[in-house]
Amino acid sequence: MVSEVTGSPILFYDGACGLCSRAVRQCIAWQKKESGLRFASLQGETALKVLPANLRTAPFASLVVYTDAQALIELDALRCLAKTLRSPLQEAIVLACSVLFKPLTRWGYRRIVANRHRFPADHCALESGPQFLS
Repeated sequence: MVSEVTGSPILFYDGACGLCSRAVRQCIAWQKKESGLRFASLQGETALKVLPANLRTAPFASLVVYTDAQALIELDALRCLAKTLRSPLQEAIVLACSVLFKPLTRWGYRRIVANRHRFPADHCALESGPQFLS
């Protein structure tokens, strides 16, 4: 299990959230081939083994990016995630997380997280493929 969580970053997402599932599919479509970005549900075994209880217990307050043996949330997670994505999405996220837009981005991010379950559930199975961890 240790080798499974070291190396490339892992994006943890709410597996029961339709918006989160769509966001993961967008990350897959926009990621750099060499990024090695991997995905795991906050409800899964990998989260249980590497994340503190407050980050893997509902209600989930944020996406989580696990990298270099630390868990990043909110804008820190978005900045880390941006490094794995291609242009122009990478630049858009970096700009949104910049000092100039940080307060507005944090406010918007928290509103989206608080209302994400209003989006229709997405029943397409995500957890298939080598980039998905249990």
